[in-house]
Amino acid sequence: MSQIRTVKEANNIVEVIGERIKLDVGGLNYKACCPFHSEKTPSFFVNPSLQRYRCFGCGANGDVLDFLQNFEGVTFYEALKSLADRSGITLQDFQRSGEDEEREKLLEILSLAKEYYHFLLMEHQVGQVGRDYLKQRGTTSESIKLFQLGFATNAWDSLLKYLHHKKKYPLELIEKTGLIIKGRNGGYYDRFRERLIFPLKNHRGQVVGFSGRLLSQSPKEAKYINSPETSLYHKSKMLYGYSELFREIKKKEQVVVVEGEFDMISSAQAHVNHVVAIKGSALTVDQVNLLSRVVQTIILALDADAAGVKATERAIDIVRAKGIDLKVIDLKHSTLLAEADKIKDPDELAREQPKVWRQAVEGAVSVYEFLINHALDAFDPKTAEGKRKIINYLAPILEGIEHSVEKEFYLQKLSVALNVKESLLKADISKFGQIKAGAATSTTPEEVSASKPTLKTYQQRNEEYLLFLLFSFEPDKIQERAGTLSDFNFSSLGFKQIIERLLLVKGKFSLQSFSSALAEDLKKALMDALLNPEYEKNAKDQDLEKEWLTTLTMIKKEALRREIASINEEISKLDSSLERSSEEEARLDQLLTEIVQKQAIIKKLG
Repeated sequence: MSQIRTVKEANNIVEVIGERIKLDVGGLNYKACCPFHSEKTPSFFVNPSLQRYRCFGCGANGDVLDFLQNFEGVTFYEALKSLADRSGITLQDFQRSGEDEEREKLLEILSLAKEYYHFLLMEHQVGQVGRDYLKQRGTTSESIKLFQLGFATNAWDSLLKYLHHKKKYPLELIEKTGLIIKGRNGGYYDRFRERLIFPLKNHRGQVVGFSGRLLSQSPKEAKYINSPETSLYHKSKMLYGYSELFREIKKKEQVVVVEGEFDMISSAQAHVNHVVAIKGSALTVDQVNLLSRVVQTIILALDADAAGVKATERAIDIVRAKGIDLKVIDLKHSTLLAEADKIKDPDELAREQPKVWRQAVEGAVSVYEFLINHALDAFDPKTAEGKRKIINYLAPILEGIEHSVEKEFYLQKLSVALNVKESLLKADISKFGQIKAGAATSTTPEEVSASKPTLKTYQQRNEEYLLFLLFSFEPDKIQERAGTLSDFNFSSLGFKQIIERLLLVKGKFSLQSFSSALAEDLKKALMDALLNPEYEKNAKDQDLEKEWLTTLTMIKKEALRREIASINEEISKLDSSLERSSEEEARLDQLLTEIVQKQAIIKKLG
């Protein structure tokens, strides 16, 4: 047995997928909304017997290795290594690509850098300034350990010496991680100096970059600097704290999105653990795609400045495309806070008034209510000009609400605030509410690349259903029923081979053992039939034996009709000849006889 098969058999696909998205039991299968395209009704199915998944919406399908590669965005080797590690298997003699080898080295370097920075903060005397700063900000030792915070000295080559001289990594390779910079004279120096260090991890928990907070008062340097874009680090995909707090986020099925590392850490310390931080105020498509796999609601806690409001507006289209709710923590209009406290950021509020922060999260308002409040603040609702500006601003936003009842709710609210008739407001919203072009009207990269299911003929769908019924029988009856199909010519690719292999099975039948021995194309063909929820729904509460015979009869009759149609085409060609040879005459008589025989069989089938 190959190591690849050993690794796959050691990892139950239901458990692996269930660790990443919520699966519900649906008959013989598990189901969920597909993580590879936007949908509101589950069409993604996982079959424990076949150890395969299939989406009947976008066509995504495969085994546990395929899922990890597509879901995590990793190479085949990385997926295999991850599953091997999960099951305690050591990979031997597996040929990695040069890209895989370099990626693994880069991850090693970044992990060592994380350990180095963390040691300096926790154990070395040079890290005292960092420890004092964190104590002043109320960061607990538990948080320091959980998020592996670190400290970079003010030396120009401290990390460089550690990684290059002590650990022997080439300078060119270290440079690819973004940890060091090549100077004009050709020498290298550390990117992060005299800074508090935040390791930035991908959703798999691997360190891919760093953020550094300046601890000196130097006016020449930015307060925060981040790793540059590399082959591993992409700002648009980064969610700080996601890997560490994943279980809490998944359990809560909602996530609070804040702007900075300290906002996230302080929130977690205030027991709002379903929280992540983004870089800046813009929530990206990649970040929403990642979050939508495990949450039903995203709660924004961004700065209430112009950039934060603009980011909230953009987030509507992105989040709407994934079919999840979007809320906002509106501190400015909160009744929980005194006026002086309403300007505080999540970090300050979570540290100083943790109970109020928790209440603010629970009291998050709809994004539409937040933007209505913002418009009413920005323009004077008592003047004609103010009313016009408010409507111009809100029209594209409110017109984009898909549900009529929800839209009606906010129109009524705005009608009262503006003191105008609801009918007039509706007319203006409709007139000026052309939906902005954006994420809601565009197809995501995942949806573009997703393979669409091939349309099947009427006969092929019936054959699939017959295969579904066949494997619905008790194990000891499956081969007996399969014997009646041994001479049948299926129009569906692979079905004849599946039946042939089924008839070769010795001893007690096991679907999992049987399917694991099939070639990949045959596994897929079998999976398409057995995972189809339409077939399961159709067969529910039916007499299995009767449904089997009815479907088998229907398929046989259709196959005979197709054969007759094919014969008629040949007859037409022979009839078109002005003069026929004796051989052609004999062939014509033979074909006419075949038609009569096949019609008789159809009549006999009933």
